[in-house]
Amino acid sequence: MAATARALAPRYLPPRHSEVAPAAHRPKLWLCAYFPDLALTAAGLDSRLACALQETVKGRPSLYAVSQAARLAGVEPSMTPAAALALCPGLQIQNRDPQLEHIALDLLADAGLDFSPWVSRDLPQALLLEVSSCLRLFGGAESLREQLRQTLAGIGHRAHLALAPSPAAAEMLARLNLEVVVAQPAKLRSLLGPLPLAAAGFDAKLSQRLARTGVQTLADVWRLPRDGLARRYGPELLGRLDALAGHDSRLPKQFHRPPRFTAGRELPAELDKLDHFFPAVEQLLEQLAEFLRRRDAAVQAVELRLQHYRRPATPVELSLRHASRDPLHCARLLREKLERTPLPAPVLAVKLFSEAVVPFQPRSFSLFDDEIREQDWQSALEQLQSRLGHQALQYPTAAAEHRPERAGLLGLESAAEQAELPPRPLWLLTNPKPLNPAELHFAQDRERIASGWWDGAPVRRDYRIAHDRAGRKLWVFQDLKPNGGWYCHGLFG
Repeated sequence: MAATARALAPRYLPPRHSEVAPAAHRPKLWLCAYFPDLALTAAGLDSRLACALQETVKGRPSLYAVSQAARLAGVEPSMTPAAALALCPGLQIQNRDPQLEHIALDLLADAGLDFSPWVSRDLPQALLLEVSSCLRLFGGAESLREQLRQTLAGIGHRAHLALAPSPAAAEMLARLNLEVVVAQPAKLRSLLGPLPLAAAGFDAKLSQRLARTGVQTLADVWRLPRDGLARRYGPELLGRLDALAGHDSRLPKQFHRPPRFTAGRELPAELDKLDHFFPAVEQLLEQLAEFLRRRDAAVQAVELRLQHYRRPATPVELSLRHASRDPLHCARLLREKLERTPLPAPVLAVKLFSEAVVPFQPRSFSLFDDEIREQDWQSALEQLQSRLGHQALQYPTAAAEHRPERAGLLGLESAAEQAELPPRPLWLLTNPKPLNPAELHFAQDRERIASGWWDGAPVRRDYRIAHDRAGRKLWVFQDLKPNGGWYCHGLFG
């Protein structure tokens, strides 16, 4: 009986060494790519030369980023441009554009997704990649680091790369250009301990307070009791220390590559008539609509490429006034363009691309037919724009000008929201007409416009709204120049 029980009882089998530990229990390893010249490179400057970027802080210009060649000449960030030019007369200085840095970091994060599914761009000048699950694929940490370095250099950016079990430690090591690989959390304190407090990213005032007590390095801080540190310096200090030591469970946000659509169709034969190959375009648009519906998105623009035999492809670009995912609407507009596009040769294949994918904004529906009329109006405008060209339709917009006769313009973009102004007439007369103020009934409000003294066309007028004896609502002004009279400048509807 005992022998039978031993035979049926499950036996413990030790795991084989070749088995990979489950991903859920695998400790995370963060690779930080720090870009010391991100702002300079994004602005189009050659960081090998003496160059710098300036920004205005509290109304005073100061240097934001400085190249290594400029540093060797004594130029430092936060220095005034005049002082920097006195030290380095050949220094090239440009204004900083944070939007260019944002775009460059997005491009670098997009490249980082080829090495790790988890890329974070929470840091302003660096990327974080979680690479614990990718080391075997790229042949180890050193091989992964070199491949990533070459990829980033191919985009034009120089990076310092460091690997550590915590994001904060990896960022600190990369920022200090300590390109090490630390896989075990237990080794972090011994590696980071000798580093000075100034390198840990503490607040300047906090670092000064710690330095006055004789604390110079991270190891000195770690030796102090935690309760006393929290009472004296606040919980932020402990939070930063825990993040550096890998005891912070918070994870950086994950960067997602913007969705892109690419699809193509090969035609059974060379076709030169639109009616013959356009059904393939309609199939691609249906595929695009399904792609967008699954992501609850819409497109702002699409590009169609018609492939020919031994000839360059014919591109047809379509920009929509409002984001849409209606395949019939896009097909109608593309057909308008194709009918006016000469083809150099018969079409062998068609391809459809779109990178302008935006979140879908459903339209509100009204019980009345106002919404339907608005949609019809917008569709008609888009059809006109496709037929006549993007430059054909222009919006009335306002210039930064107080003189009414110079304030109205036509532009390709609709006018942005502007500050509330006094009422303006819809019909503005080109030449103001003189009138008799005794025949008018004036409203109470008055608006004075005095401008243009710098360009030789000064005006100084008091504008008022008035009604004449015929009941018309007029926009009139009194010219405040010597011997000036009263004039009608516009009529309200």
